[in-house]
Amino acid sequence: MGTLFSWGVLLASSLRFLAVCAGKDAAASCPPQCLCEEDGVMLSVDCSELGLSEVPGSLSPLTAYLDLSMNNISQLQPRTLHHLRFLEELRLSGNQISRIPGEAFSGLYSLKILMLQNNQLSRIPAEALRELPNLQSLRLDANLISVVPEKSFEGLLSLRHLWLDDNALTEIPVRALNHLPALQAMTLALNQIWHIPDYAFQNLSSLVVLDLNYNELLEFPGAIRTLGRLQELGFHNNNIKAIPENAFVGNPLLQTIHFYDNPIQFVGQSAFQYLPKLHTLSLNGATDIREFPDLKGTTSLEVLTLTRAGIHLLPRGMCQQLPSLRVLELSHNQIEELPSFHRCQRLEELGLQHNKIHEIRADTFGQLKALRSIDLSWNYIQFIHPEAFVTLHSLTKLDLTDNQLVTLPLNGLGGLTHLKLQGNPSLSEPFSKESFPKMRVLEVPYAYQCCAYGSCSSFFKVSNQWEAEDMSPEEEDPHKRTVELFPGHTENHYDLDTDDLQLDLEESKLHPTTQCTPSPGPFKPCDHLFESWIIRLGVWVIVVVSVLCNALVIVAVFASPSYLSPVKFVIGSIAGANMLTGIYCSMLALVDSLTYGHFASYGARWESGVGCRVTGFLSVLASEAAIFLLTLAAVQCSVSVSCVRGYGKLPTLGKVKAAALCCLLLSSAAAALPLFSVGEYGASPLCLPYPIPDGKPATLGFTVALVMTNMLCFLTITGTYIRLYCNLLKGEFSAVWDCAMVKHVAWLIFTNCLLYCPVAFLTFSSMLNLFLITPEVIKSILLVVLPLPACLNPLLYLLFNPHFRDDLRLLRHKGQDKGSYTQSCRVEDMEKSSYDSTQALMSFSDIDHIFETPDSLVVHPILDSYSFPSMTLVPCQQ
Repeated sequence: MGTLFSWGVLLASSLRFLAVCAGKDAAASCPPQCLCEEDGVMLSVDCSELGLSEVPGSLSPLTAYLDLSMNNISQLQPRTLHHLRFLEELRLSGNQISRIPGEAFSGLYSLKILMLQNNQLSRIPAEALRELPNLQSLRLDANLISVVPEKSFEGLLSLRHLWLDDNALTEIPVRALNHLPALQAMTLALNQIWHIPDYAFQNLSSLVVLDLNYNELLEFPGAIRTLGRLQELGFHNNNIKAIPENAFVGNPLLQTIHFYDNPIQFVGQSAFQYLPKLHTLSLNGATDIREFPDLKGTTSLEVLTLTRAGIHLLPRGMCQQLPSLRVLELSHNQIEELPSFHRCQRLEELGLQHNKIHEIRADTFGQLKALRSIDLSWNYIQFIHPEAFVTLHSLTKLDLTDNQLVTLPLNGLGGLTHLKLQGNPSLSEPFSKESFPKMRVLEVPYAYQCCAYGSCSSFFKVSNQWEAEDMSPEEEDPHKRTVELFPGHTENHYDLDTDDLQLDLEESKLHPTTQCTPSPGPFKPCDHLFESWIIRLGVWVIVVVSVLCNALVIVAVFASPSYLSPVKFVIGSIAGANMLTGIYCSMLALVDSLTYGHFASYGARWESGVGCRVTGFLSVLASEAAIFLLTLAAVQCSVSVSCVRGYGKLPTLGKVKAAALCCLLLSSAAAALPLFSVGEYGASPLCLPYPIPDGKPATLGFTVALVMTNMLCFLTITGTYIRLYCNLLKGEFSAVWDCAMVKHVAWLIFTNCLLYCPVAFLTFSSMLNLFLITPEVIKSILLVVLPLPACLNPLLYLLFNPHFRDDLRLLRHKGQDKGSYTQSCRVEDMEKSSYDSTQALMSFSDIDHIFETPDSLVVHPILDSYSFPSMTLVPCQQ
């Protein structure tokens, strides 16, 4: 006994001496550029990602860990690592090794982990592996292995984990696996395996994990029934079409099954029955499953995923079979009615999105005190019982996006931290902060419902991407940021104490702000529709001027006893269109007045209501009709001159009226398109189909089409007037009434084109995502600049056109005397009309009589007999 003790002491001393000596040499023997760390007497060497082309030669014999991954090593020399008898882990992944010689791992008796993944191996290095009797983990994944010979793993009696995924295998290496009695986990994913024999796993009695994902299996592998200790099974992303009866009868310890993304058409009634240890079952992607599987005896199931199937109905006894269920994911099915989940007492997460559910009854979620998250988005829910959420004391997340809700019961939702309600256009009721005291993330259908969670002018302004600017270095200063967080302290004339500042910061963390979207802003105001008194006064001025002045123009044009020429008719029609602009502006002004100070309470109903659609319809109708009629006026002036010179006739008033009617019909059609989902009037409370910050991209196409059409009209007008002035001498036109009309139309063209430029710029900037102006300026353009022509057009006629003064005089005389004086006025007016007849721009009665003569050759002498001051018709090519 004493002798054995002495020998033991001597042996220990010798080993300790060798270890100390080797430890002294360890630092000196660390390869260049490698990172070496001592772990007691052992050494860890990291030579990864150094671009090495061969194994370093100066490795310490006490190296226990060697990492040579991610280098350029293409081959291993025999006996290179022979002296590393204490090496336990060797990493050679990510190299270019295509072949391993027989004695490459000779002497590595202590090696337990060998990593050869991501190389170019085409076969198993069987001869080299025989030298590794203690190997426990072997990684051969991501290579080019297509065949595994029978003796590939011979001698690896201790191997527990084998990775063969991401290779080119077409079958299970049955004979090679017979030499691995201790194997516990095997990965064969990402191969091309299409069939598994029934006897493939009969000698793998210790196998616990089997991964066959991403293969080409055509049928359920019955061979797994021989794996009595199997706990985790992966079959997803294959071509399996049926799960037979008693599919897992030999796997009583099975805990997890991943079977999703298979074209499953049939599931046996007893396929998943009596699996008492099963806690995770995933069958998503089984598109042909119509009935919920029978899970009798599978009482430990905690996570059930059955998505993208065709399930229409859930069994009423589902929760009785699954008392331990915590997560139930049933999205993308055809479920129309929900049973009561009150027996699923442990349920924590419930996913029912993308189904066809229409209502939530009072007992649907009754007594689910552990339920934390419910996803009911993308359904057809129209009604939720007022008591549906009362017993859900743990509920923190509720998603009701894209449903058909009109109202939301708030009982039981006080503990919510996340609530999503977007996509419910009929849900316009406001939500107070007291209803959701713990809310952190809130998504609502309308921005006005976020007004209760912050100030429109300060809090939400930061989140507006249209005003996103780079913060200056001063704004990044912590002290200034603190002052901004606590503005009340800026009024004091002393600095914050450090301790007080820390307490304030901690208090702000205890009461974080609510992130509510969409955020209010200039186009989604909380208090006032117009927000600025300048805009408010400007709109009211536009309303008064456009309505009164255009009404006066209409009366002067159509009620005057003077001759109604074609161009004069068009001018009167433009005044009618401009009056419609004043009417739609008056509707916006009236809404601003009625909701002054509390617009958020009515904003959602106004946007989605009939009034907003009518306002938008009138705005487009008025603007398009005015532009189309202005184009008609320019074309009529030019065509009149050409017709007089070429044919001796004018376009008749009836033809001009028909053309004006066509303009009105085109304008009405354009204005009606948003009513049929081509564009949108309710994108903002202004009810205008023009681009706004954070607007929907779908409305941009309609706006661009309108602007392009209007620009085409303006180009036509410009070309027409250039042609007109080529047909007329540059003389004194002011003495002729018709030339006054030419000048008036020219002024209309100039002012309308000039004022339309900001609108066109805004539209194309939105199309190119180049918003260079703030939302406040955009709002001013749409409210003031866009309708401004409706004020200027009648003022130009009333102040500078002699036709108005004469028509006003005739109307005044008509009112004073309806007898003989009226008759004489008419005679005088007829003479005046015949005198002022200039076929370049206006049609006159005398000229009509002149051109009715059968001999057209007498036109010029007769024209010469009339004294037209400074009006001479000249050919275009003079």
